[in-house]
Amino acid sequence: MTNETISLNQKFRKLLMRVDGSSIGRKQLIELAENLFSLSKIQAERLVARNIHALTTKDLIVATGKSNARIYQVTPELRTILQSNEYKITTKPHDEKGVSTNKLMTEETKTSTELKMVLGEIQAYQDYLEQFPQQNKTILSLLNKTRDHASDLYGRLSAINKIIKATEIEDNMTC
Repeated sequence: MTNETISLNQKFRKLLMRVDGSSIGRKQLIELAENLFSLSKIQAERLVARNIHALTTKDLIVATGKSNARIYQVTPELRTILQSNEYKITTKPHDEKGVSTNKLMTEETKTSTELKMVLGEIQAYQDYLEQFPQQNKTILSLLNKTRDHASDLYGRLSAINKIIKATEIEDNMTC
């Protein structure tokens, strides 16, 4: 594998620097671009789409959620790059173990983000049970399905974490 370089658009860099926390919704990112740079909606959408695509292909941003409610998780690696004065992002060649570990960490971030969303959904159903007791049967059915989905995500996240930990132990033993 060869070194690859992608340029980080300076407007997009400024945009990402304004993101509080490590995640932001696509719609919020587009609105921020419109307001910050006085762009039309189409210009802002294109700016976001171009740059998100470049960063997701390099595993520097993780996209989760359905297309109409996409959430972008900024990786710690990208956060470090944004805070430095680097204007180009260079991805170094990886051995196969490094690539698989990176993919596992990306999968861990995706699963963790999805789990947080599902837990929020569970909380909302519990709140609605109190507000709308006449819809008790329907809400309980949805709540149970969502709890099952959360259990699946917990299991998946646990498995990923165990694989990552076992891989780290294995790598330390070979050093």
